Amino acid sequence: MMSNIYTSGKYLETTQTWHAEDSPWKAEQILRIIGDSKIHPDNIAELGCGGGVILEELSKKEYLRNVQFKGYDISPQAIELCKKIERERVSFFCQDLLSDNDSDHFDILLVIDVFEHIRDYMGFLEKCRNKAEYKIYHIPLDIHVSSVLRNAFIGG
Repeated sequence: MMSNIYTSGKYLETTQTWHAEDSPWKAEQILRIIGDSKIHPDNIAELGCGGGVILEELSKKEYLRNVQFKGYDISPQAIELCKKIERERVSFFCQDLLSDNDSDHFDILLVIDVFEHIRDYMGFLEKCRNKAEYKIYHIPLDIHVSSVLRNAFIGG
C-alpha cells in the first residue's frame, strides 16, 4: 500500500475527520449487504479503516453482536483516532494488512473508499483475494482533479 501522505499526517490535515460523518450510512449499507447475503461472520476486518467509525457503528448492531472487529490502517494518525473508540470486540492496528508477513484471514474484509488511493488496482485486488471468504468493496464513482494529481505527482 501507499504511504507518504497517509503516514506523514498530510491526509488528516486535508480531510480533518477521515470522512467519519459518512460512516453511519456506510455501516448501514454494509449491514444490509451482510444480512441480505445471509452471512453470519465470526470476524470482520476493515482495510484502510481511517478513524474506525464504520467498525464502531457495525459493532453496535444486534445482528453482529458476537462478531470480532479489526481495523487496519497504515496511518499512525488514523490509528490514534481509532484507539479512542477501541473496546471489547473492536481493535485497531497500524499496519498494512496486505503485507506478505501478515497471515490473518477473516470471514469478511471491508475495503471502503480505499481504491482511489491505490496505484496498482489489480495487484491490490489480488492481495485482498486470500484475506477473507467474503469481501465488501465501496468504490467511489467520482474522479476529480485532486485525486488524479495526488496519484500522478504526489504519490498517494
